[in-house]
Amino acid sequence: MANHEELFQETLRERGFRVTPDRLHVYRLLESSPFPLPISTVVEEIQSTGINQTTVYRILELFTAIGIVHPVLIGHGSVGYELIPPFRHHHHHLVCVGCNQVVDLNNCRLEQRVDEIVEPYGYKILYHDLEIHGLCPDCQAKEKDNAPNEN
Repeated sequence: MANHEELFQETLRERGFRVTPDRLHVYRLLESSPFPLPISTVVEEIQSTGINQTTVYRILELFTAIGIVHPVLIGHGSVGYELIPPFRHHHHHLVCVGCNQVVDLNNCRLEQRVDEIVEPYGYKILYHDLEIHGLCPDCQAKEKDNAPNEN
C-alpha cells in the first residue's frame, strides 16, 4: 500500500498535473499540521521556500478542485485547509467558538451509520466531515467567571 505522499503524487499525475517542488512543499506542510491551516499560515510558512502568495492560492485551489484538500471552518468565519482521506487519516473536528481551538476527533464511529443513511440514494461515499462546535473547558471557565452575579 502506498503511503500518503506517494498516493498524492500518483493522484496528481493521474489527473494530468506535474508533481512540482512547490506542490510538494504545500502538501508536506498540510500533512505535517495536526489541524487545518488558514491560508495566511500556509503563505507565511512557505515563504522561506521562495513560493509567493499567488502560487500558494493557486495550489490550494487546484488541490481543492481535484479532491486533495478541503476548506474547514475553524471559528469566527475563518477557513483553514486540510488534507482529506485518503491523503490523511480520517478524523473529525471539535471546534471551540470562544478561542478557535480545533481538536481532532480520531475515533470515528459514524462509518457504518453514514453508509446506511446514503444507501437509498446510491452514492459511493468518498469521505465525510463532521465539525462539532462548542466551548472548550478554558472558555467555559472564562464564561462562568464573567457571568453576572445574581443575588
